[in-house]
Amino acid sequence: MKTLAAIAAVHRQGAYRPPDTPGPARSRSRFALGVAYPALIVLLGICVASCQQPPPPDPFQISVRVESDPGIPVTGATIARSNRPLGTTDTAGRSTLKLDGVEGEITDVTVTCPEGFQTPPKPINIRLTRLAEKTKIPEYAVRCPPSMRRVVVAVRADNGPNLPVLYLDKAVTRTDGSGAASFALEVPPGSQFSVALATAERKDLKPINPSKLFVVNQQDDVFLFDQRFEVEKKKAVPVPTVHIPRAL
Repeated sequence: MKTLAAIAAVHRQGAYRPPDTPGPARSRSRFALGVAYPALIVLLGICVASCQQPPPPDPFQISVRVESDPGIPVTGATIARSNRPLGTTDTAGRSTLKLDGVEGEITDVTVTCPEGFQTPPKPINIRLTRLAEKTKIPEYAVRCPPSMRRVVVAVRADNGPNLPVLYLDKAVTRTDGSGAASFALEVPPGSQFSVALATAERKDLKPINPSKLFVVNQQDDVFLFDQRFEVEKKKAVPVPTVHIPRAL
């Protein structure tokens, strides 16, 4: 092949001359070369075309949507594949990714949530595919729940006006004249806490210092501490009987 290419190059430069041969033989040689040269060019083109690698296929596109609670997007969540960052969610909680691979391949993508949110313990499994409708791409939903949950505790204490409400053994509020009170907390999901009503100022109330335990769920919540007190009636102090002596 190199010999043919060299002859073609020399011929294009006009430097090639066939060896001197007598009349008819020289004519035949020139004719043969004139026929072979175009064929040589075609052959070289076919060889070059066959040696080129086909272009790689277009990458697969997917969309990842990250929310803390339903309908609340998470901004700044990082998505990676094999420890290589692919994108970050925008203010709408979405990130469009481009993944190399073959049709039907299953690959893992990890989501790292920003500070204040819980990162999913497991990666998401993504199947590389192209939808029939070219304008749409597959979408995967991921949760980044908040690290802290907001809870409101409502207190209703029958017969318990103006009582201190205790959280972590400290007064956070007091019941009003009707025995009602409320306060808000931020606590980790899955944790427990207790609320108590201090009765040291009211010796006549039973039970003494009642409390209630609450368990925090995986969402914001409202808890009710409903307590009824019994008021002990004061015992009447007996009036001593005065005996007045009488004359006989």
